[in-house]
Amino acid sequence: MNKIGKWLHLTLRRWRVVWRKELYPPPEPLPRGRAFWLALGLVVLAMLAYSIYFIIFVTSKQDAFATNGEDLGIMDQAIWNTLHGSLLHQTICNILTDTNCYGLEGINRFAIHYEPILFLIAPLYLFWADPKTLLILQVLVVATGALPAFWLARLRLRSDLAAVPFALLYLLYPAQQYAVDYDFHAVTLTLSLLLFALYFMYTQRNGWFLAFAILSLACKEEIAGIIALLGLWMAIFQRRWRVGLIVFGLAVGWTAIGLLVVHYASPVGHSLLASRWSEYGDSPLEVALTILRHPLQVVREHVLEPQHRLYLEKLLTPAGYLPLLAPWVLVLASPTLALNLLSSSPNMYSGRYQYNAEIVPILIFATIEATVLLLWLLRRSLDLGRSLFFQRAASAQGSASPAGSLQGEEPPAWSSWPGARRAPGAGWQLWPVLRALFLLLLLSYVMVHAVKATARYDVYSAMPYAAGFIWPAQDAHDRLAYHFLQEIPPDASVSTQTMLVPHLSERQSIYLFPYGAGYADYILLNAPGYYYPFKTYADYEHTVDAVLSGGEYGVIDMQDGYILLKKGAASTANEQAARMVAHYRHTD
Repeated sequence: MNKIGKWLHLTLRRWRVVWRKELYPPPEPLPRGRAFWLALGLVVLAMLAYSIYFIIFVTSKQDAFATNGEDLGIMDQAIWNTLHGSLLHQTICNILTDTNCYGLEGINRFAIHYEPILFLIAPLYLFWADPKTLLILQVLVVATGALPAFWLARLRLRSDLAAVPFALLYLLYPAQQYAVDYDFHAVTLTLSLLLFALYFMYTQRNGWFLAFAILSLACKEEIAGIIALLGLWMAIFQRRWRVGLIVFGLAVGWTAIGLLVVHYASPVGHSLLASRWSEYGDSPLEVALTILRHPLQVVREHVLEPQHRLYLEKLLTPAGYLPLLAPWVLVLASPTLALNLLSSSPNMYSGRYQYNAEIVPILIFATIEATVLLLWLLRRSLDLGRSLFFQRAASAQGSASPAGSLQGEEPPAWSSWPGARRAPGAGWQLWPVLRALFLLLLLSYVMVHAVKATARYDVYSAMPYAAGFIWPAQDAHDRLAYHFLQEIPPDASVSTQTMLVPHLSERQSIYLFPYGAGYADYILLNAPGYYYPFKTYADYEHTVDAVLSGGEYGVIDMQDGYILLKKGAASTANEQAARMVAHYRHTD
């Protein structure tokens, strides 16, 4: 046992030395030569191309009525109300299939999520109060994440040009593009904010790290889990125990404040979305205890189940599964992965929407670290092969030969290898060439996977080369909508369909139909439009018929599938409107 214990001690000590000196040496700056400025220029051009394309794309979606009440309308209303005397007040919710509705008077946004960064965004509405402000801001902030991805890869790989593909990988990552494509969410901003935090963490610039860590925390309550792990990561892998524990304490304290704010903001004392995790308990502690008691059941139902497994594949495929080679980095994403995998909402483990925003920076970091690890393994393997070659050569020639002097000494340089050439006047090193070739192959492998992933899965991809991609263009039906929008007074309450909500959401009270029917001053319908949150058009038609036949509302305008109802108006045209709705059922 003493020998085994001594061997384990020496092995661990040796690995600690290898880890600190070879895999995670102290960060050292690199000179900024021509290669740096060329690489940085390529990254900036990619950021500009990304920003221009996505700004045009997402604003075109808004013009084409392809955005949603949940959540662009919610965010627009909450921020607009903040500047008009109602702090983060929202009334938009899904009364049919979600748990986020609680009274027609509405709720505070903090009853759903703790997102104080919205206070920093609200002043932008003093200059331009429009949902497009949020969409453009989101694109610009996310685009900047290419810079820390480039800087981090450059320092870790000690190469300027080899770092460029990691910036491109970030800009191409499908989970990132899904988040930007799907309306506006504060958590989507963590795509870049967390990458900045990771870069400043690695370079040990504590002030900048804390600034971006706090900005990330302000985007959503769940980010505290990642920041807490970052604190532990700094303590364990960088041996910065003081800073690491301070960061961990900051995350814990932020969580306590967030829970307290949500408790007082919510009419039920906790987030209205908490029921998404109620399968395993009614509190975080109960959920954790259930998972510890039944780990195999949890893995079977929430990891190995086909849809959950497909979700993990969608996250890992764009990076060619390389993040799996760096589990000490990938573990940083475990809090969000657990939330998504354990949720009862299929959207959270679909691979789309905003639910994976904070995971992408971890995947980029893990891909960089996996590349560093593979380069180290290649170098180690070649060193071992070189040593064995010269040991055998020495044994073959005998101890009296000149080769015998090689025993117990460092093997000769790479230029002494068989097949290694010599440039005129100087020894030609084999390792830099092998390293460059290996990096070229590895990065090509990653980029091919990234490009294929953006086009592979479904029509939700924002890339024009994706299968089924449709550019969001405004047609005559969309242009007609503005006529109906202008008929609704700006101070009137209205209930309308999801894709019309973001065009009417800057008011005190707006509802996602059928919520608010019977209470709102106006109801605006679009019979051929998206009928969410109804599961079928028949359900939608049945509800519209009930409103039309109830006599409480009367049609004041109707054309091309649009129906505008006003409370208390004459119902002389209601039967005609019902026939119009039935007509679109047959064309659905």
